[in-house]
Amino acid sequence: AACHDNGEQIRAPSLAALKNMSAPQLFFSLKSGKMKEQANGLKDEEIQALVSYLSPSGQVGFQMTEEMSCKDTSISFDSVPVKHWGGDANGRHYYNDAKTSITLDSMQGGLELAWAFGAPNASTMRSHPVITNDTVFLATTAGDVFALDRIKGCIKWHRAMNTSIRAPLAYAVIAEKPALLLADASTTVHTIDAASGDTIWSAYTAVAENQMATGGPVPAGDRIIVPLSAFDVGAAMNPEYECCKGHGAVVALDSATGQKLWEAHMTGAPKPTKKSSVGTQLWGPSGAPVWTTPSIDLESGRIYIGTGENTSSPATDTSDAVIALDIETGQRLWTFQATANDTFNMACSRFRGNGPNCPEPAGPDYDFGGGVSQIVLEDGRDVVIAGQKSGDVHMLDASTGERIWTTKVSAGSALGGIHWGVAVGSNHVIAPANDPAFPFPGYNPRPGLSALDPSSGEVLWQVRAERGCEYDFTSRATETSPWPDCPFSYAYSAAPAVPDELVVQGALDGQLRIFDINTGAVIWSYDTKRSFETVNDVSANGGAIDNAPPVLVGDMLYVQSGYSLFNQMPGNVFLAFRAKEPTK
Repeated sequence: AACHDNGEQIRAPSLAALKNMSAPQLFFSLKSGKMKEQANGLKDEEIQALVSYLSPSGQVGFQMTEEMSCKDTSISFDSVPVKHWGGDANGRHYYNDAKTSITLDSMQGGLELAWAFGAPNASTMRSHPVITNDTVFLATTAGDVFALDRIKGCIKWHRAMNTSIRAPLAYAVIAEKPALLLADASTTVHTIDAASGDTIWSAYTAVAENQMATGGPVPAGDRIIVPLSAFDVGAAMNPEYECCKGHGAVVALDSATGQKLWEAHMTGAPKPTKKSSVGTQLWGPSGAPVWTTPSIDLESGRIYIGTGENTSSPATDTSDAVIALDIETGQRLWTFQATANDTFNMACSRFRGNGPNCPEPAGPDYDFGGGVSQIVLEDGRDVVIAGQKSGDVHMLDASTGERIWTTKVSAGSALGGIHWGVAVGSNHVIAPANDPAFPFPGYNPRPGLSALDPSSGEVLWQVRAERGCEYDFTSRATETSPWPDCPFSYAYSAAPAVPDELVVQGALDGQLRIFDINTGAVIWSYDTKRSFETVNDVSANGGAIDNAPPVLVGDMLYVQSGYSLFNQMPGNVFLAFRAKEPTK
């Protein structure tokens, strides 16, 4: 009740959201994942009873009927417009006219909902899809993988993985077959035949304690690059937990076999440091998790990643950093640390006071949560761009890591600032800012959307996010509906997508908006916070739009709605919109 039935707790899913989760997702969390320490000491039958209470129907797998199935189940791989997080290897979330026909002119008629698909037994939508010209590949936190007809939404094939999938999907050619790459929550990477859903090979990739997969695996020539995060940040809430031993890493696998080729650790091995105020042994260094999906530059042989905070002392130079690694060896080529000495975990709280496992001094938790984008400037320089939860956007020289410019677009916070990254179009860097309305002294949130000039970092325009309703802070602790009329979280946390003339941005209050990229004017919006009739007859509701960006292919726009992790509004719907013909 203190964590999940408490409106003031912003780092945990609500009780209502937990009751929408699948049994596999809950089991993983309690046995191996974020809730492992809280469940420590429970017998298996007690864990089963807890899961049955929270998800009484969660063990019922998805049943595909003839009505949901496509008559034509063939899949063409001649073109794959969306290959992984960021769209392709440069991680820009940029959709030019070769990928989408949705433009400023075509938006004169607006968009219409073409179809809605319900993710069974899920309360959060977050795994970035892969899209070919005729098929959408979608994974869910309940452990299902679907191949859907891109135009109609019917099902070409379904695969139940029976383990939660949080990380983005990616496309590659494995053993001469078109394949999907996915990492389940336990860090096992699976390669799946994209034509059938059959497994080609699987490989367990964790190289340290308490690791999990948040960013997605991506292909890089003859290898697959796998980012690894860590869940000590939540386990540290337990005063008896010996915080902390987990840390971030990147692993390279042979794409043909899954054999591990190298591993790059973001901290050294943890050692005992001191005892906490309640006598628990503390460890360090730890943390610097790799939440981000790597971006790949095969020509230079570099991998670019972002890292999060250290979860215990001592701090390292790899936390809150953008790092370049060598593709062949995993050797660190350069490191740009944006915020030094950021030691933080969820035992640190400005709401309830710091717990025994909170490091001293506690840092601000200014991760790089989204991917790193690569572009070439007009003067020919190769650069990378990354947004940080501090509210800063950084441009760095791609070969040296030297800072070119930094622009602050918002106040920043532990939930963003810039949470899941920026998008980079042909002439704009688009940075969404969350800045939750925490009532902290001296904190002046500036949530909104900013457009920057890539060459200079100059702010071209900013649009302030508005709640649009009167929020009653006194009612937060007693709010019972998972979809309140006036939600606490309303700003921009998900990554954006940018066609040449537009910005497509989802909001935490469920609003999907399209902006004119040159002016910031809103030209279309749609409220996803509602129930939907779905093509697969699964009951579905939209909620907060967080994490994964919208994606665009042809004359269609795809977005996922529902995100319960930070006591936000749950949901389980995947929406497909089509450009309407303008009325004459």
